[in-house]
Amino acid sequence: MKIKHRTYEIMERAEHGDRTSRAFDAFIVSLIGLNVVMVIVETVDIIAQTFGTFLQLFEVFSVIVFSIEYVLRLWSCTSEPRYRSAVSGRLKFALSGFALVDLLAIAPFYLQLFLNLDPTLVGAVRLFRLFRLFKMGRYIRSIRILGAVIREKRSEMYLVVTVLTIVLVMISSLMYYVEHEAQPEAFSSIPAAMWWGMVTLTTIGYGDVFPVTTLGKFFGILIAMLGIGMFALPAGILSSGFIEAIARDSDAPVEASEATVGRFVEAINRHNTNDTIGMMWGTPSVSDPTSGEIVGMEACSSYWTAHLSGESSYAIQIGTIASREERVLLTGTLIDSDGEPRPAAWEARIENRLIAEWTAYHHT
Repeated sequence: MKIKHRTYEIMERAEHGDRTSRAFDAFIVSLIGLNVVMVIVETVDIIAQTFGTFLQLFEVFSVIVFSIEYVLRLWSCTSEPRYRSAVSGRLKFALSGFALVDLLAIAPFYLQLFLNLDPTLVGAVRLFRLFRLFKMGRYIRSIRILGAVIREKRSEMYLVVTVLTIVLVMISSLMYYVEHEAQPEAFSSIPAAMWWGMVTLTTIGYGDVFPVTTLGKFFGILIAMLGIGMFALPAGILSSGFIEAIARDSDAPVEASEATVGRFVEAINRHNTNDTIGMMWGTPSVSDPTSGEIVGMEACSSYWTAHLSGESSYAIQIGTIASREERVLLTGTLIDSDGEPRPAAWEARIENRLIAEWTAYHHT
């Protein structure tokens, strides 16, 4: 069990001071970067002919590493409380975003290996190796923020896309009827006119298709001016989302730590031993002036069972709370098992949004 916990700690995220986890992250990020470079350079004929064997061996090595990584993540994910179930928990993990990206990163290799693919499909399947680039999202903060912003602003983006689609259909239809007689080939249909409409709305203007009639040029000016404003909307929505996300992200560790402690104290006050133990991480420790230091999940389980079971009045009343990185300090009142209140303070160390250490300070 300790090996599984440690594997999950190393592979899931690099905690402060965990050199092994940071080294693993650096290795995987470097391998992902090299894979993307290899996918790009193998499209250059002279490189593919000269280093073809090396590129194939590197691909096999990468798939082996990524496959082992995927299997180990699937095996160790039950260390996380939300994936605790051996079957349904692993299935839930396998269907999560990053787990699907991990699977897509290795799937093209096995599809080519086990299926007799049509030669015309081989290139498309191999192109899917670029999905390995999305694995970076697990390690690079900016990619995670981008994904969070798009999810949070999706309603606004749907609205903008709907409006832009309506505008595109309207201006394409208008220009078709204005320019069709003068340019039957360039504006042969409304779908064909949509190419001009999109290029004009985005203010790119390739110049391959353009209006020649006086009325068409007049509408073209209006549509180009409209495009400047319309396509500024998504940029404004995303930029405001980035500002909000970055500001929130800077406060998130403190808020998450305090929320974790709040849930832990709530479980204690409900005398729910299972929830209390379920919120402890790895090889946890509990310490107080009466019992001393207790280390290990089994010992901590016995500690909380003794304090919370039966007719115990044990409870924690929080007065103040302060946080710094992964440590949270609380002051307040401790109601002991006999119902006696006494001033107390508590210190918690957080790992993976769970309690790794819980220390109580009070008079005996």
